[in-house]
Amino acid sequence: MSTYGYGAKKPKQKNDKSNHFSLAQWGAIVTLILFLIWSPFQFGLFNGQITQFEKPIYWSILIASILAFLTVGVLLQFKKRNYDQSDVLTLFVFLLPLTYGVSAFFAASSYLAVNAIFIMLIYAVFFALIKLTTGEEKINRIIQITLTGSAYAIVWFGLMNWLGNGKLAAALIGWFSRLNADGLYEQAIWVDANGPRLASVFQYPNTYAAYLMAFLFVAVFYLTTTRKAVSHAVHGFMLVPIILSILLTLSRSGLVLLPVVFVVVLLFVKPARQILWIIHLAISGAATLVILNTVSAIGNQVHLNESGSSTLRGWLYILGASAACAILCWIVQRFFAPWLERKLEGFSMKKWSNALLPVGGTIIAGVLIIFLLGTGLKNLLPESISSRLSSINFQQHSVLERITFYKDSMKLVADYPVFGAGGGAWSALYEKYQNNPYESAQAHSYYMQYLVESGFFGFIILIAFLGIIYWKYVQSFRNAEETKRNSYFMYFILATSILVHSVMDFNMSYVYIGIIVFISLGGMAASISTEPLKKIKPSTIKAATASILGIAGIIMFITSLLFIQASSSFAKADKTLVETKNFNLTMEYLNKALKIRPTVPEYAAFKADLFKQVYTQQGDEDFFAEAEHTLRQALDKQPGNRILLLRLIDLYEQKGMDSELYEVLSENAERFPWDMTWYEKYMAATLRQGIIINNDSPDKKNEYMDEIIAALRHVEQGVEHLKTLPEGQLQGREFIVTNTMAMNAGRAYIMKGEPGEGAEAMKPYLNEDLSNADNRELARWYVGATIQNGQVDQVWYDKMLSVDPEEKERIEQVAGMRFLKQ
Repeated sequence: MSTYGYGAKKPKQKNDKSNHFSLAQWGAIVTLILFLIWSPFQFGLFNGQITQFEKPIYWSILIASILAFLTVGVLLQFKKRNYDQSDVLTLFVFLLPLTYGVSAFFAASSYLAVNAIFIMLIYAVFFALIKLTTGEEKINRIIQITLTGSAYAIVWFGLMNWLGNGKLAAALIGWFSRLNADGLYEQAIWVDANGPRLASVFQYPNTYAAYLMAFLFVAVFYLTTTRKAVSHAVHGFMLVPIILSILLTLSRSGLVLLPVVFVVVLLFVKPARQILWIIHLAISGAATLVILNTVSAIGNQVHLNESGSSTLRGWLYILGASAACAILCWIVQRFFAPWLERKLEGFSMKKWSNALLPVGGTIIAGVLIIFLLGTGLKNLLPESISSRLSSINFQQHSVLERITFYKDSMKLVADYPVFGAGGGAWSALYEKYQNNPYESAQAHSYYMQYLVESGFFGFIILIAFLGIIYWKYVQSFRNAEETKRNSYFMYFILATSILVHSVMDFNMSYVYIGIIVFISLGGMAASISTEPLKKIKPSTIKAATASILGIAGIIMFITSLLFIQASSSFAKADKTLVETKNFNLTMEYLNKALKIRPTVPEYAAFKADLFKQVYTQQGDEDFFAEAEHTLRQALDKQPGNRILLLRLIDLYEQKGMDSELYEVLSENAERFPWDMTWYEKYMAATLRQGIIINNDSPDKKNEYMDEIIAALRHVEQGVEHLKTLPEGQLQGREFIVTNTMAMNAGRAYIMKGEPGEGAEAMKPYLNEDLSNADNRELARWYVGATIQNGQVDQVWYDKMLSVDPEEKERIEQVAGMRFLKQ
């Protein structure tokens, strides 16, 4: 009799020898459950690479250290556990944080690199925990229920915010999550040019869409494999809220990649179940479309017009559609599914049967999508969703910009090919390599960001790790009993959904998402059936795993406590300054934070700002010296950090230290090639430095003048380059030649004794609006240069005098500045 379907027998789990859990197992389960409930509401543990987001991540390191100790306890209790080749993966996973440790020696930011090492250790611990414990059937079931239950809670949390019940939603989680001044969860709803977008706990709609996509397939999977009516009802009821939430994210990447992941997952499902999946998704999709316009309109009304009068109607629509879907899905599973399973039992035995429907369905789906987008049917959707669908093409901004990110990533990799530039490398270095002046602290691809951070050495190890797990999982899946397949298939769905979507977005920058992926990889590894170990003794694997987990746990435990202490001290310093203005107490907290973590730029910048404020008030040079020393010391550890450099520039500008200012701006100009303000200040400082040098050593001034002219050419070339961007791609920040830049370049030419070239440099940037002081000053220098060159521009000369007759004297002063050409 076939093991497929409703007649399947449950295989014995290799570790499930008792109905009772040990103390270590209970401790691990309870800690894991509480963590999976707490962590998503900490903004998904987003690694935003600034202090605002760091403390929950440090708490996660502490919790992971406890789980590492508990995992050692579980491991030591396995007296007669059968070790096989898959258990080597629990050692292999620790190569990932090790490669990040190696890359830290070449890190662009030691602060971010250290954070990244510990984040990778979190992933390794969760992987090992799940790999070693989910052989227990009950533990496996508890983990899956927790993951699914927390996901369903997040869906309802998001919809509560969408329908205007944000304060109620916040009240439910406010006792363990951070709320804004209005008592709301920050950015659960995005409002941008496209209108409101649902982001729920993640503050980023695209990552939420990836998360929803994963659990949509999990819900359908459970719906089609369980035999309990209650489970049918629960999972069937959740389909409409999940699909609705996906559409409300307005995520184009989610809509594009959803069918891709769907096809991949279907390849592992028998034909009868494939049909059931499609039926359930069709039912829930139709039910969602019925209510979509109304619910979308209510969200727009709530978040654009600040009116919540239709909230109750929105809930009635959602709950009604969900209930109807649940009933229909139950009917399908209760009456149609057993008949379909029997009818297709013989067909399911054919090797190619699993591929027939996904491949054929892909072709049909493609035709339907083209028909939908190419006809008026899309107009049945809400305007915000319809416009997003219509804009899906390879010539729109988000696609073109992502391609640019990936090309720029490879430029960075070319300079750090072997070991990468450490954790946070993209954030620390992207401005140096960017093709145009966009702003993005994320590379928008997990794999490109991983390559940038760990180099080809780390990237190859990651791909090998993932490749081995997937290869072995597929092999084991083919040979496994149906019940065992179902016991671990949820992990495959979660890992595959998120990893596929992460090709073109930064989902893995959310530590919570990364933990889900590594939990899922651990679950997949636990299902792998391989040959027993031959060359390595089981006791050696056991001892090595326990030792590594124990050492990692100790390091994580101590470090996390220190990092939490530093973060808390920094927060106290900020709070103390706001509430009491007490300089000494604020500095006491700040010094405590810096003593523990001297590499955090924001800590040093805050301290320098305090010294600068006191220096401004009192004029005491000691405070100025302390501010400069603090910034210089921090820059030794974080060279090129933008925050620290800008603070140092402000400090030197305040005191008029032109030589020091020029040094900072000149040495770091190549780090910020698209920063217009930087180049404007750089050219002005260089001119001042050239004037100083001219007074002492006239023969050396041309070096500075040439530097100014080269800076102008750099900006002009950048402006011309931006004109070559594809039509659909936005350039990002403004980047133009300003009046000040053009004027300083003209003055540089004049000081070189080349007034004609100076006039030519300034002329393209003249502006007819001479009521503007900057425009008038540029025109003054231009006319003066033409007089020096013996070919006065009479038109502009007359314009200047018509605005202000006193300009005649000023122009003559400029024309009288004669320098010999050297």
